[in-house]
Amino acid sequence: MKERKTAQTPIIALLTDFSWHNWYIGVMKGVILGINPTVKIVDLCHDISTQDVREGSFVLGNSYKYFPGKTIFLCVVDPGVGGKRNNLVVRTEDYLFIAPDNGVLSSIFDKAKVKDVFHIEPGKFTLSLKGQTFYGRDIFAPIAAHLSLGKPPEEMGERLGSVLRVPALKPYINSKEEISGRAVYIDAFGNIITNIDEEFLGSVFTGRIPYEDSVIRIAGRKIRGIKQYYEQGEKGKLMALIDSWGYLEIAVNRGSAYEFLGLKEKRSLEIFIDTKSAGVQGDI
Repeated sequence: MKERKTAQTPIIALLTDFSWHNWYIGVMKGVILGINPTVKIVDLCHDISTQDVREGSFVLGNSYKYFPGKTIFLCVVDPGVGGKRNNLVVRTEDYLFIAPDNGVLSSIFDKAKVKDVFHIEPGKFTLSLKGQTFYGRDIFAPIAAHLSLGKPPEEMGERLGSVLRVPALKPYINSKEEISGRAVYIDAFGNIITNIDEEFLGSVFTGRIPYEDSVIRIAGRKIRGIKQYYEQGEKGKLMALIDSWGYLEIAVNRGSAYEFLGLKEKRSLEIFIDTKSAGVQGDI
């Protein structure tokens, strides 16, 4: 007996900075389901910091590969909504991405093999615009829904030769010979995820990362040692570890590092690792 092949139910994954405290996400889902009632909708993330295109790109770039092939990613982090920029559909080898042309898809161009880029004008495959403040409802959600029905982007818009890309903030060695990095995401637990990854640490320390002796400075505090998991840190105390995404993370065992440090925003938060004192003993 031949094995029956079942068609994969199309998936639309939503990434926004809308938060859960309004009706915007629900309305976008309603628009999608009104066009394709059988599509599966997944909430990837809705707590991207308001209008933070780089953070949206970071989260998307670290998430998309965990989804089945052919997933459609609908990304609405749109500080320039209503302005003159393109409405993108980006096709890679395995996925489709819908977003404003404002750099939120930069990580996809860095990490995936992009095959085509299209611009979709308001019209046949969108709703009629009601004002200029909610393109997520009127433009991007309908486009995603029509793509989920199998409509090829070639029939929806024109190919583009270039898009806006916003470079990710990378760690570097500063004039004091320290590794200098930044916070890129604060999760719901108050863990501070930095842009310093294990691969970069390995390149700086030529393969032998001094996990136990590294000295990390953040917001006027010092931390000695890089752990592997939260329980290795003293309860209620600041700690550093390499998380499951491969990034250096600042945390508090059974607490919030963000609250512990009394922070109000992440954008100016810098993290330093002393490349000279690794191996030096003493209390911090």
